[in-house]
Amino acid sequence: NGVSPATQFASAGFFNAFGVPFTDQVAGQVANPNDFTLRELFYSFPVTDNVRLTVGPRVNWYRHFDNNRFTFYLFGAGSYNSSGSTQLNTIDRGAGVVLEWDINSQLSFAAAYLGENTEFLAPQFGFNTASNAEFGLFGGTNTTTAQLTYSPSSKVNLRFIYNHSRIQAYNGQVGGALGEPIPYGYLDAGPGNSIFDPVTGNISSGGLKYAAADTFAFNFDWLITSNFGLFGRYAYGITHLEPIDEDVESQSFQIGLAFPNLAKQGALGTLTFLMPMDIIKGEEFFASGSGDGGIAYELEASYYFPINDYMALVPAFYTIWNPNNFDSNPAIFIGNVRAQFRF
Repeated sequence: NGVSPATQFASAGFFNAFGVPFTDQVAGQVANPNDFTLRELFYSFPVTDNVRLTVGPRVNWYRHFDNNRFTFYLFGAGSYNSSGSTQLNTIDRGAGVVLEWDINSQLSFAAAYLGENTEFLAPQFGFNTASNAEFGLFGGTNTTTAQLTYSPSSKVNLRFIYNHSRIQAYNGQVGGALGEPIPYGYLDAGPGNSIFDPVTGNISSGGLKYAAADTFAFNFDWLITSNFGLFGRYAYGITHLEPIDEDVESQSFQIGLAFPNLAKQGALGTLTFLMPMDIIKGEEFFASGSGDGGIAYELEASYYFPINDYMALVPAFYTIWNPNNFDSNPAIFIGNVRAQFRF
């Protein structure tokens, strides 16, 4: 029944922009804080020795894509913005299928189609379209993803990712918490266009009906020595707004240092610097404005310290400059410590 800071500090679609830990989620709280919520439900099985299929009504996209040995949220860099690309996936969990193919010892390929069905999103607000008869599996918000991973050695992983999203509009707007590749802020039809008639409840001809987005991303991790590594990401996304036939373009990056076995075997320290979203084109389509020319940056320091096989302490510190892409916003400083148990 708790309320996550990710929800408390959400503002005009700027969600998870304040150094919120990935583990700080309260599923179903928007719909009903007393609900029992199922986060994942899927069936995974081998088709051949090197091909695996996963199907289900609530498949976790992050189990299969954009992985990184230093940014797994339980053990590595753990904020929403650093544990995965801020631009890649419009949905966290979805109904559909994932195919994974180990081509050889150095190459692997994964592909998926998922319709939106995320546990912490409330259907009454226009989300979870895969379970809505009006939209179904293919008519609402959905994503198609392909990832090619090249591992020239056990120490290096290079991932090339393409993600196509169809983002269903709600009240003539798209984006917000789950609007990648526009992860922060709502998009509308631009100045002078009426979006939503509160009397009739209808979207005007000037309002958005949906957006089609294409994101291209690169992700790598490199264990240089047993005690030092590098990792990083870059993503570029184009969001096409329908029916006004306009584009919004954005980019993001992350670079980090990793310190495995820091002070203890099994520990992991990380230091990561990232830019969640730089708007390249289409600032005029942000409903609350696209900032005042600033670009948000985040610095995260985290340390996973295992006390024993069953318990770990994970302190982290975040600094966020120019929150929500406003130079005039003061910097935010956040510290937190979590105790993590395994059973």
